[in-house]
Amino acid sequence: MSSTRFVVLVILSMAMIIADVRYSVFSQVRPYLTLLVTPIQVVVNTPQKMFNWAGVHLASREGLVRENQSLQSEILLLRSRQQRLDSLQAENVRLRELLDASQRVDEKVVMAEVIGFDQNAYSHKLMIDKGFSSGAYVGQPVLDATGVLGQVVETAAYSSRVLLIADASHFVPVQLTRTGFRGILKGTGDLKRLELMSVPRSVDIKKGDILTTSGLDKRFPSGYPVGVVRGVKYTPGKAYADVDVVPLAQLGRSRHVMLIEKPGAGR
Repeated sequence: MSSTRFVVLVILSMAMIIADVRYSVFSQVRPYLTLLVTPIQVVVNTPQKMFNWAGVHLASREGLVRENQSLQSEILLLRSRQQRLDSLQAENVRLRELLDASQRVDEKVVMAEVIGFDQNAYSHKLMIDKGFSSGAYVGQPVLDATGVLGQVVETAAYSSRVLLIADASHFVPVQLTRTGFRGILKGTGDLKRLELMSVPRSVDIKKGDILTTSGLDKRFPSGYPVGVVRGVKYTPGKAYADVDVVPLAQLGRSRHVMLIEKPGAGR
């Protein structure tokens, strides 16, 4: 029965198609039939459209992610190059300052580069690339472009160890440039603070005063800048003032230094 119905429907459909093609029988009702078919077409085409949209969207997103990663890498590279350029410019400035400072030094100087640091809570030393083969000797003064850095305490053939003035065991005889007062500047173990010892309350000293080497120890030549007074404190009952001093040398930051060679020293 069902097969007979199917055959009849097929024949009827063919007859309707032929009639519509030849005589346009359904031309008047075709728009209405299209309205009935449209929802079906939408339903049938929707999965394909969604698939195509998802593919395009995912491809676009992946492209954006790749582009973003590429831009991030480029930004990091540019920042790295900028930092390197800034570092080179800063180093050039330091080298020019060091060259200018060496021209102001009366004694013979040997240029050296810092190759290592040896620091703990209270001891501060650094390693330089000049040893006794270059004329370095124990007790030799070491300066950077802005002030006294320390002195050589150990030498090898091609390297030396320098004790910084901030080390708690280091002492430098100094002189107050404004008044001529002489004293002893002691390291505190803090790279940013030195202490001027045994300063009587009657001494004329104030914030901003510059301290230079006095030359009384026969080790550091006189006249080299060491530090600037940061503060003076008077405690009731104490005979001496507490004087904090900031070192002028770039302790812990200098990359290039000068070894001062005094005539006859180290021989």
